[in-house]
Amino acid sequence: MMFISVVMAVYNGEKYIEEAVQSILHQTYPQFELIIINDGSMDRTREILDRIEDGRVKIVHVETNQGAAASLNLGISHAAGDWIAIHDADDISEPTRLEEQVNYLRSHPESIGVGSLILGRIGDETVSNNSEVEYYNQILEKDQIYKNRLFMCYLCHGSVMFSKKAFYAAGRYNPKYKISYDYDLWLRMFEISPIQKIPKVLYHYRLREDSLGKQNTANTISELMTISSLHIYKKLIRKKRRQPILTVVGSKKGCLFFKTHVGKKYKKLNYVYVRTIKDSRKIRLLNKKGKIHAAVVLNNRLSNALTHRLLRRGPRWRRKVFKIWNYQF
Repeated sequence: MMFISVVMAVYNGEKYIEEAVQSILHQTYPQFELIIINDGSMDRTREILDRIEDGRVKIVHVETNQGAAASLNLGISHAAGDWIAIHDADDISEPTRLEEQVNYLRSHPESIGVGSLILGRIGDETVSNNSEVEYYNQILEKDQIYKNRLFMCYLCHGSVMFSKKAFYAAGRYNPKYKISYDYDLWLRMFEISPIQKIPKVLYHYRLREDSLGKQNTANTISELMTISSLHIYKKLIRKKRRQPILTVVGSKKGCLFFKTHVGKKYKKLNYVYVRTIKDSRKIRLLNKKGKIHAAVVLNNRLSNALTHRLLRRGPRWRRKVFKIWNYQF
């Protein structure tokens, strides 16, 4: 029987942590442990956790807050199981979550992980007709997952169970990312194999306006742009074995945002401001001059049409043009 390590990181989670823990302790699947990293909480979280009397629960108190990515890495380093189920400290798992995900992995031995559909949760109420919930509830085929990986993160982080071996092979969570550390991990894991979903709600995701990602949209966009463009850049370095040139394509506003928040990470960058569909000529001209190794397209209505025009020019362009996820540019 597969042994599962459920890993949870919590910071100031006194409001929902007990409910989250109980949703795991009441799972129908018996072979699991729950590892909780208390990441320097300053509220009653420590007191609540220390009241738990269950041999399946391991609690690690960290005195100084280090962030979710570092805490999850720490939790997984304590894991006895070969499979890791992530669980956020303010969310709830359906009682059959672990059982159904284990059954999926047994019947799909080639898989390195599996997620599920979700319900949103506001207080004690469940929500399904919400744009964020609908986004996470998309079902994609393997080729679609890989094709769209730079433009969308279709996995709700806490709903995923994955192979510990694949996690370490991909390089673990990167603690420098404070918001989109899960997306960064998925991109690296997708290079091993895409992660699919069970088409059933097994996880309740807390919809909170005070979440770190929603409190500072600019930081969120910056991290997403950095993660996806660095992923492209590193693949180009491995392929070309020399310093590649990235060409950023988008509105003037989008390109200036990229230049300010992301561009310092690269030695060679071109920018193409898109004002009309005819601006695809600028990109073709740069390509003829050998100045485009990859075109990173910032999402907006006009640049999407331009991307489509370039991709129709054949496989060479399909290997060079990448649309990345950035919310608003």
